[in-house]
Amino acid sequence: MHRGVILLLAGLTATIGCSRKPDARRYELQGQVLAVKADTNEILIKHEDIPGFMPAMTMPYVVKDAAILKDRAPGDLITATLMVAPGSAWLSAITKTGSAPLPEDARTDIPAAAGVHLLTVGDAVPDTKLIDQDGAALSLADWRGSPIVVSFIYTRCPLPQFCPLVDRRFAEIQKMVASDPALNGRVRLLSISFDPKTDQPAVLRAHAAKLNADPAVWRFATADASVVDRLAATFGVNVIREKDGTITHNLRTAVIDPQGRIAAIHDSNAWIAATIADELRTALHAR
Repeated sequence: MHRGVILLLAGLTATIGCSRKPDARRYELQGQVLAVKADTNEILIKHEDIPGFMPAMTMPYVVKDAAILKDRAPGDLITATLMVAPGSAWLSAITKTGSAPLPEDARTDIPAAAGVHLLTVGDAVPDTKLIDQDGAALSLADWRGSPIVVSFIYTRCPLPQFCPLVDRRFAEIQKMVASDPALNGRVRLLSISFDPKTDQPAVLRAHAAKLNADPAVWRFATADASVVDRLAATFGVNVIREKDGTITHNLRTAVIDPQGRIAAIHDSNAWIAATIADELRTALHAR
């Protein structure tokens, strides 16, 4: 992961009247601390089910108050309060209840991908064979001549400010492309799932339909885990597959110019659709 940091934040969309700011929802979790990253206000926790919100998994969480990370250490058994609001999530309290040795297979950090070339602006993107939502072969080379926006997601991601936020932003880009004569008919969007076991073509097709993805513009694809993990790593996306079936990953979104070269790369979810649209316009004129 870029500089060894993953930003896994949660958001929860609620249907609340627009006359007041939505309240944060409160959830209690129990688990074990695997790592503490004081410099980024993050704590990695292997936790049990959070009733009404998400299943048991290993997940980094952020805190707003760095003081609650003081004296927290790997091995601590804890209870914590998770606050979830539209657009953000954080732990507001952490209480140590005991300690225990870390499991032998515990993740204590996100390792950098080994043996791959990390793409940077100007680099040619490797041609990788994927399978799209219709079960057809697809590769980035098929779209040579068009600028492409690529990101990596999986459909069962439980955190609305992670993969679902990328989906929403892609939907915004799709609308911008449709309304801009300079981009309409000339741009492609590609969401690549790193969960091929679950995200079979039928699942990707249903997910695309739910998002009103225009197949002429925005497509979903995947590949064998070893293939998609290596491709993701070239974009700086680290995919950690836990034994319990959960997936830990970071986010990166790239714009590829019509010649198949990286035009821009964005870390985490710190970008907006308008920025990507501007980069697509610039990419159209790349030489």
